[in-house]
Amino acid sequence: MEDAQLYVAANGLQRRDALLVLSEYLPQMAWRQDGETVLDVGCGSGDVTRNLLLPLLPPVAQVVGVDVSQEMVSFASKTFRHDGLAFHHLDIERAVQPRQVFPDGFTKVFSFYCLHWVQGQHACLNNMYQLLQPGGEALLVFLAHNPLFTMYQNMSHKSRWHQYMQDVNNFVSVYQHKTDPAQDMMDLAEDIGFQIVSCEAPELEFVFDNINYLRNAIKAVNPFLKRIPTEDQEAFLMECLQELAKLKTKRQDGSTVARYNLMIAHLLRPE
Repeated sequence: MEDAQLYVAANGLQRRDALLVLSEYLPQMAWRQDGETVLDVGCGSGDVTRNLLLPLLPPVAQVVGVDVSQEMVSFASKTFRHDGLAFHHLDIERAVQPRQVFPDGFTKVFSFYCLHWVQGQHACLNNMYQLLQPGGEALLVFLAHNPLFTMYQNMSHKSRWHQYMQDVNNFVSVYQHKTDPAQDMMDLAEDIGFQIVSCEAPELEFVFDNINYLRNAIKAVNPFLKRIPTEDQEAFLMECLQELAKLKTKRQDGSTVARYNLMIAHLLRPE
């Protein structure tokens, strides 16, 4: 998941969803006349932060993107440099007293396609709560359920790949098998102290027009590939594609459709 260049080339689904959510939810948020300080958690390669989020925001004082991967942060800092934008290394799940890193906090926190990788949801949301100023808002967008996670679990049972995937559940959304993921998310956020503005997990679709684009999309976010010997990586990717096909993702025209539930949580830290 640290091949930033590949991710930028293959993250069409993530960009599409980020734009859809921002277009709908930004007008619903309260914006200060004296400017905003904005945090993007899990900024990855930085392209969504720079090319989608930043241009859609009202005038702000500063946008900061943070990510657990130093490689991604370095790439973002070099590739998507902008006067109003800075990138920093931060593990939102394991950070201790994050206000010591950002003492002024933020008026808005965004996160796109990051939190499904986080097993410690309580610690993660609590750190976001601490980083928000009173009256600040968070908009969190991540996978609640996706056939990709089922594919990972199925692949982990194969004798050829099991040794590389023994921790597979660490890379599966904690909401993957929940009956009502949005309600579970609301319960957790309220326990931390957030006020729920809205929270839903609608089913969406994304069509991958050809197998090469799907292969690259899988490769770009695959947490196991770098563990596998180089000479076996292509075989691993091909089996991943075969497993997805078994989940009835293939269409008659040769394209592949991904059907998944996207968690969209709009949260408020009370004054």
